[in-house]
Amino acid sequence: DIHGWMFPSSNRVGMGRMARILETLFDDEPSSFYAVSGDLFTGPNLPDAMKGVAELEIWNRFRRQMADQGYGDRVLISAGNHEFDYGAPAPAAFSGGLLCANVVDADGRPVYMPYRVVETEEGLRVGFLGLLLEGNSRVDRALADGGLKTIPKSTAVERFLPMMGRLDLTILMIHDHVREIVSLVESLPPQLGVDIVLSGHEHLVLEAPLRIMGVYILQAGAMNNMYGHARLSVHDGKVLSLENRIVPLRPSSLDRAMMRVKEKVDERNGKTVAVLETSLEGVYQRGGENSLGDFVTDAFRWATQADVAMTNSASLRSDFPVVPGETFELKEGHFKTMTPFGNRLVVGEVTGAQILQILEGEAVSLKNQVSGLHYTMDPRRAPGNRIVAARIAGETIRPEAGYTLAHNDYCALPENMKRYLHLAPGAIDWKATDLLDYEALIAFAQSLGRIRYPSGGEARITILP
Repeated sequence: DIHGWMFPSSNRVGMGRMARILETLFDDEPSSFYAVSGDLFTGPNLPDAMKGVAELEIWNRFRRQMADQGYGDRVLISAGNHEFDYGAPAPAAFSGGLLCANVVDADGRPVYMPYRVVETEEGLRVGFLGLLLEGNSRVDRALADGGLKTIPKSTAVERFLPMMGRLDLTILMIHDHVREIVSLVESLPPQLGVDIVLSGHEHLVLEAPLRIMGVYILQAGAMNNMYGHARLSVHDGKVLSLENRIVPLRPSSLDRAMMRVKEKVDERNGKTVAVLETSLEGVYQRGGENSLGDFVTDAFRWATQADVAMTNSASLRSDFPVVPGETFELKEGHFKTMTPFGNRLVVGEVTGAQILQILEGEAVSLKNQVSGLHYTMDPRRAPGNRIVAARIAGETIRPEAGYTLAHNDYCALPENMKRYLHLAPGAIDWKATDLLDYEALIAFAQSLGRIRYPSGGEARITILP
């Protein structure tokens, strides 16, 4: 899940660094590969005309540079849902092809390259098959516009994997929720011989891979902040061992100094809004409170004057790490990368009982960051009793009392209420505001001037061990 973060900055490296890493790796390890399991697009605050274009241009140049050195077949990418943010990409748009076996045309023919088999210098036949999640509304709309559709991943695997012939290593590149990947792996006939799943979508950092039915499932974060380095021992078509480590990608001191100078003269992001004194991070901390979520929900509550504000953790798309002892200038455009989807803020009137129902659901599947609210949960308790304490404005929530709740309009859609707020569709009558999410962030940051949040958040959400 690179999400467009392919160029260097003072707190990130670009694809040039990855190319240099791979040149050494490919020289040293003749049977090594670099694989991205979807979501190359949608991240930085690019001009509209460059969205989905700049990312693809950089990827294609990167892949062609590797091909020029004889490494082209060892660089692979499969489709993610954000590849369809700007319509369905043309089959030939990606240099070397986009792997996706379960997007088909009206006649059931694959639109993209369903798989690739590579024979390494050491004589190993390695097969890669790409798979995309099903049922995503944005993907479905983009596909429908071109007369395309997704078929079940299991159907695609059972159709195409036998076509790949005898393989020493069988790899699925899947962009989907881990729970869906696990279900797929559990359902596959063992004789298909799947060895590894390289996964994306949830931005998980799995240093220790999951192992289901003998199949390893790997994932290595997002936003080009890191990569996974898996070392395998393979014999007679079986994986004898797998060692995995997550390698951070950080600019050197020299790179940081140079890029800070560049950023001073780079007006693309507009004027400076505030100075960040501590890191705002949360992209990889969806299972609990985080400093990025605290800031964003504080901004929503401040802008709407609601009693409580929430936002789904999955909408937070860019960390802003700050080197200890230094500061970081936040420009207008940076806030658009924190929440890049341009969702509108909405406010609804709720009862205390509804708030408690939301929190009970959060104790089972924590989706939201919060502001104006402090609560303690014990997930081990019986259903209906998992919330140990909950306070708004310092006072215990009263079930019969009325409160106002701010959220983003995507989560407030009827079809998303159950997933993100654990309430039935239509349970809340939402009123739209004139504010987009990033506009609230900019205004709030300007009011603060200097931004400082504790690492890990302000203890608004307490999960008992």
